[in-house]
Amino acid sequence: MSGQLFNVGVDVGGTNIKFGVTDENGKILLQEKAKTEPARGSNVIVESIIQGIHAILVKASLRHQDVNSIGLGVPGTADSKNGMVVYAPNLFWRSIEIVKAIQPAFNVPVYIVQDTRAAAWAEYLVGAGKGLRSVASVTLGTGIGCGMVFDGRIFHGALNTAGEFGHQIVELNGNPCNCGRCGCLEAHAGGLAIVRDAKKNISGIHELLHKKPSTIGVHDVYRLAQEGNPQARQVTDSVVKYIGMGLANLINLCSVELISLSGGISNAPAELLLDPLIEFVRSRAYESIAAKVRICRSALGEDAPLIGAALLYRECCG
Repeated sequence: MSGQLFNVGVDVGGTNIKFGVTDENGKILLQEKAKTEPARGSNVIVESIIQGIHAILVKASLRHQDVNSIGLGVPGTADSKNGMVVYAPNLFWRSIEIVKAIQPAFNVPVYIVQDTRAAAWAEYLVGAGKGLRSVASVTLGTGIGCGMVFDGRIFHGALNTAGEFGHQIVELNGNPCNCGRCGCLEAHAGGLAIVRDAKKNISGIHELLHKKPSTIGVHDVYRLAQEGNPQARQVTDSVVKYIGMGLANLINLCSVELISLSGGISNAPAELLLDPLIEFVRSRAYESIAAKVRICRSALGEDAPLIGAALLYRECCG
């Protein structure tokens, strides 16, 4: 892999850290992963990121001078300008100057952004949003997040909190959320909420699935719904309602051209999630734009944050 410059993307998750080498078009040429283990502390994890980058470069037969840039996507609030992780609750990180720690080891530019924004950046550049002006990437998983790109720039917001899609209020006196508020979308349609509601409302769910309560997941709920269980279907219909409300609000406020969906929940059968979501939005969003907005699964899937991180230099240097 010589003769051109390559980029390294790092997707830092609460469970795994993914490392990838990409070309200038975001094509992943090599990918590796390692366990995060947040309990080890920030210093140990940052060192493991440095070691992981070294290792993948060796495996790719690349020298430091073959690398154009390194980009990191992190699961929390990132200060892209100052190269800092402000707060990443799943990693137990606060005020970690990660760019300052990593850059001297490689002597190439290092960039950082919140993982949902990295995913949106990838979708905008090389995914389903290529050629468009405004793109939103919504992640549906344990939590619910959103990254947005407007006119070729990642949208951070004046207070750096843009994209807290899962914390818009969908019920005035609704379920308590991990953020400390009540009625958030995430508390009604995130992965934990789906499993909670399923256990509460599906009669004999443990016997139906032949599983212990602690091992039941979102995919089990959708399997029961697909098999015709009416109570499971009520749960999945509720998910469509709440996420649909969120998407309609997003479209009405931001006038995006594309919304891509990623994360574990987005892999649910289309007839139980994507298709009814599109129908809901068509009937509820502002009429003049409702039918013009494309809603689809991410073209890049779980690789979107890694690819977007690797291509961060294209925003910073564009």
